[in-house]
Amino acid sequence: MHNLPLVTVWIPTLNRQEMLKRALNSVLSQSYSNLEIFIVDNGSTDDTEAVVAEYQAKHNNIVYHRFTENKGACAARNYAIMHGKGELVTGLDDDDEFLPQRIKQLVAAYDERFAFVCTGYFWDYGAYRKAKIDTAMDVDLHAQLNFNQTSNQALVSRERIIEAGLFDEDLTSCQDWDMWTRLIIKYGTALRIAGASYIVHTAHDKPRITGNISNRLKGLEQFYSKHKHLMTAQNNKCFDFLRCYNAEKRLSIYEFLCLFNWPIKEQIIRYFIASQFPQLAEKRLARLRKK
Repeated sequence: MHNLPLVTVWIPTLNRQEMLKRALNSVLSQSYSNLEIFIVDNGSTDDTEAVVAEYQAKHNNIVYHRFTENKGACAARNYAIMHGKGELVTGLDDDDEFLPQRIKQLVAAYDERFAFVCTGYFWDYGAYRKAKIDTAMDVDLHAQLNFNQTSNQALVSRERIIEAGLFDEDLTSCQDWDMWTRLIIKYGTALRIAGASYIVHTAHDKPRITGNISNRLKGLEQFYSKHKHLMTAQNNKCFDFLRCYNAEKRLSIYEFLCLFNWPIKEQIIRYFIASQFPQLAEKRLARLRKK
């Protein structure tokens, strides 16, 4: 165990004690042993603190900090990164979970030649689970500016993420995309290994951090303001599609043809069909969520 680098896993949480248990259990079930679990509570008013205390009584690698008010997920992540002890750090949202081999696979693949290492993820609808961006790839800046090729979590040196400026607490969305992009700008290409080992749960009735349209659109424009000077024509075209997608805009055939771009071909085709036939899309989604 002592030959393995300590990995700090940050978990922001707010009033989701049952989902937090699932997230915690998934980290405690990791095949990788040298872990620190750093939970930052954004002022929960349910029994989150008591739930964590029960876990701490059984496990000596869980750290808990509670803000007296909701400072946002980025502030929670940054607190854990600044106060954690791990040489390497990674994150987990409280409504998601790790598969058992995740940390072991990421640490085995970690190489300082790359800015960080990441994997694909599973999008869990409830009754159906779909793997996304799960092919191996060296992610350079151009690819990363087309869309977030590195998903919402990565394994990175704690020192590097601090030197890169931590998560931007002013962004209302795209915080992960922005963080990984800044790491690539500063340290070069990132590594995405094949497979998916992170589960994003979407079937629950609790909102995700940036779930409403206004937050998503505002965050997109904030991201664009920060990085537009680095974007190519292809990057801008992909970004125009993301604007439509996050605004939930119905695409005309003309708009589809104008926005069509090879790096996002699958996303734009699926979205175009769904926007043309919204009732069929809703029925399909209901089937995927029905258990």
